Amino acid sequence: MTAILIKSIAAVVLGFLAGQAAVYIFNKMPASWLCDYGQTPPPELADPHIQRVKGWPWRWIYSGGLACLCVRLVFAEIHHPPGGFYGLPEEQIQLLSQCQFALAGLLACWAMLILGLADLKYQILPDQFVIMLGLAGLGFAPFHEALREPLGGMAIGGGVMLMVALLGAAAFGREVMGFGDVKLCAAMGLGLGVKGIIFVLAAASLLSGVYAAQGLARRRFRRDEMKPLGPWLTGAGIFYIFILWPMMV
Repeated sequence: MTAILIKSIAAVVLGFLAGQAAVYIFNKMPASWLCDYGQTPPPELADPHIQRVKGWPWRWIYSGGLACLCVRLVFAEIHHPPGGFYGLPEEQIQLLSQCQFALAGLLACWAMLILGLADLKYQILPDQFVIMLGLAGLGFAPFHEALREPLGGMAIGGGVMLMVALLGAAAFGREVMGFGDVKLCAAMGLGLGVKGIIFVLAAASLLSGVYAAQGLARRRFRRDEMKPLGPWLTGAGIFYIFILWPMMV
């Protein structure tokens, strides 16, 4: 009972702090991170007094959501990494495995939250957080059945998006998808593996397609207007880690 209470409190505190940090870092990160390479940030983006994300209510919404995520992951009934944590009792191995899975999930979802916000507000996916997402994904490596899972996920995620970008440019004579989406899906695939990235690509394509169709039907969007795909991708990735993956590991 004591161990359960300690794990619960630690998970809530860690998730709460991560949510508070998400708003703070998004508002304080260098303006150049939210622009294309070589682009001069506009004055409203570079102004340190402007809140890119309002503290109320988003700081508390993110904190609550990430706290729930941590609690769910730290109590997930996972299989510990084969061959890992040698010489320890089974209970300690299970505890360390749950902590590793929860920390990897928290870091990955935190990075995806920042990336989704950046793409939604500024149509940019900062490389710094894509790299962070890829590094967080390495923490999931022991929970895949084999090395081909994360490597295959990275290849499928980056490869599918690259193919869409190239075919779209050839068909329409203009850029239909930024290279940031390619890097994002490769980083997500490294963490989520083959099954995870296939779910993300399918869910994001379906939901963004429905959203675009209703926008066109209501004449809210133009046919040649580009809308960010990042929020749909990262939202599907967070849903997979939060809801689906703990039921499968």
